Amino acid sequence: MQIIIIGGGEIGYALAKTLASDHELCVLDTEPGVADRFGLLDVELLTGSGTSSSLLERARVSTCDLLIGCTGLDEVNIVACSIGSQLGCRRTICFVSKEDFVHTPEGRESLNEHFGIDQVVWPEAQLADAIERIIMAPGSVDAGVFVGGEIRLLEFRLGSDSPLVGRPISALDLPYGVVIVAVHHGETTSIPHGRTVLDPGDKVVLMGTRKGMKALQGQLAPDAAKRRLRRVTIIGGGDVGLRLAQHLDSEPGIQLCVVEHDHARGEMLAATLGNALILEGDGTDLSLLESEEIGRSDVLVSVIDNDERNLLACLIGRQLGVGSVITRVSTPANLRLFERVGIDVALSARGAAVASVLHQIDGGRSSLLAVLEEGQAKVIELTVPTGFPATALRNLGVPNGAIIGSIVRGGQVIVPRGEDRIEPGDHLLVCATGSSAEEIRELFTTGQ
Repeated sequence: MQIIIIGGGEIGYALAKTLASDHELCVLDTEPGVADRFGLLDVELLTGSGTSSSLLERARVSTCDLLIGCTGLDEVNIVACSIGSQLGCRRTICFVSKEDFVHTPEGRESLNEHFGIDQVVWPEAQLADAIERIIMAPGSVDAGVFVGGEIRLLEFRLGSDSPLVGRPISALDLPYGVVIVAVHHGETTSIPHGRTVLDPGDKVVLMGTRKGMKALQGQLAPDAAKRRLRRVTIIGGGDVGLRLAQHLDSEPGIQLCVVEHDHARGEMLAATLGNALILEGDGTDLSLLESEEIGRSDVLVSVIDNDERNLLACLIGRQLGVGSVITRVSTPANLRLFERVGIDVALSARGAAVASVLHQIDGGRSSLLAVLEEGQAKVIELTVPTGFPATALRNLGVPNGAIIGSIVRGGQVIVPRGEDRIEPGDHLLVCATGSSAEEIRELFTTGQ
């Protein structure tokens, strides 16, 4: 695909880093200094404003498949996408920072209606959705769903008492329909094999059917899986906190509490949420958290728009006995730091939004479904071409850095074993690291 990215900041760079190997990219930014950041990527850089018609024409916008407006200014993103659409770009995606740009009070998509923008991405909404998926998968540190929910992806951090630790993967008693597709050990993510032994502290990514993954959660988080009522506390009732609370408020089995320091905002939350308890106060106030027994929460989510206060709130919650802590991180460099000091899940609004965009980009022979561990591994969907000979998985010659996690055939989901055959028309969900994603794409081209 030919893709134009307006803005070379954190979002633009994250998109370019993931897409550069498979697509023709052109990045536009007003600052000449961004060239240093993109030096190692195979992208074309143009200096100037994305709202300039002449610059967009230099970037060949008339033949462009996708234009993404992701500067820090909503107005620039909107105008750039609108001009790009008028000049012939096939599809536009616009990043915004305000919910008002997503839709009107009547529910209409105003930017699509008035500016011809195909999709609007509001990072705070993507972050709330990502946190919700993790909360609804007890014990996990990341979660995803594919094929209409029939295939699930869960990531767990292993403790010393985990049943997955200390034995080769081939000897593990995994539920039927579940396969380990990636392991993050130290700073490295790899595709495991039967002899791989998992250690305490590893993060392991598993793929499987709904039934198999439900059984897996019973193994890895038995207490949470058995509990009928789970207490969730949200600190911060801003855009992310409100959206997350709205989703959880009607969930059966969730007892919700929201801590918000602003009186007027708290009143709005109380009027909006029918079942949640709203507490007015500082989410980093130890005496408040103690008096309200926040330590009894199964999950504490801190989504204040300040990294230091989020970290403090989570560490206090951990000391009070909260089972799992999840926090928002505004500065990407803090993601690893937060995990190292004991935060179970640290997520970036920008990172969640980038992931949501990547999921939708068609790679021609494949589609990118998920990015794991900041790009160290990918989950892609491949369609087996009609001329490909039916081949048993063990004879397929899958690269060492890739694993076929699921086969979708005629609406049926198969988590394959060595004897299962890959047939023409199958949709394959593959986890791959490094250049192996391209190698497995080539496998299904040269094998025809």
